[in-house]
Amino acid sequence: MSQEEAIQLINERYPGSNAELVEESGNTFLFSLENDQGFYELEIDRENNSVAYLENISLHDRQSEADQKEITEEEAIEVARQRSDGEVVSSTLSESNGQKNFEVVLEEETRIVTLLVNAISGEAEVTNEESKETEEPARILSEPEAIEIALDAVNGEVDDVDLEQSNGVTYFLIEIESDDDDEATVQVNAITGEVMSTVWDD
Repeated sequence: MSQEEAIQLINERYPGSNAELVEESGNTFLFSLENDQGFYELEIDRENNSVAYLENISLHDRQSEADQKEITEEEAIEVARQRSDGEVVSSTLSESNGQKNFEVVLEEETRIVTLLVNAISGEAEVTNEESKETEEPARILSEPEAIEIALDAVNGEVDDVDLEQSNGVTYFLIEIESDDDDEATVQVNAITGEVMSTVWDD
């Protein structure tokens, strides 16, 4: 049996396979064989014109990425949500070095998280975490601080202090008896410390 006849036998027995001669020894041909299922080692008996043995070397455990179905954007977002409980801000499909990924950005309470979700395997990895700048709640002036501001505006002695709010603005009303025995009411913004008004009693 010639090499060509051996290959013809292989093609008849295993159509669609790719056979390559590895070794010719005595009365045998040793071929490597690849098909959709995997790689094999095959020996042909030249005297009997038959396959002496066929041994599996390795199996194709998965399709190539080019043949696999891509996950949808909704599926990528669902994968990302398993890694973060934030709200989805954006989701875009991009390709780099022949690999497609969904970039999903989620906004959590204290940070913004960016994940890359492989469009084929569905595997996700965090690529960026950014802390959110949280505004501190506005600090209200203490009563002594408000009094000090009011006394800078009107010299005298404090008679009364009230903390009030109007139209969303919090302020102190500070009544002062001046050195001239006149009475004034100084309105001080409780947040900014700005003197909003000074009203003198007639």
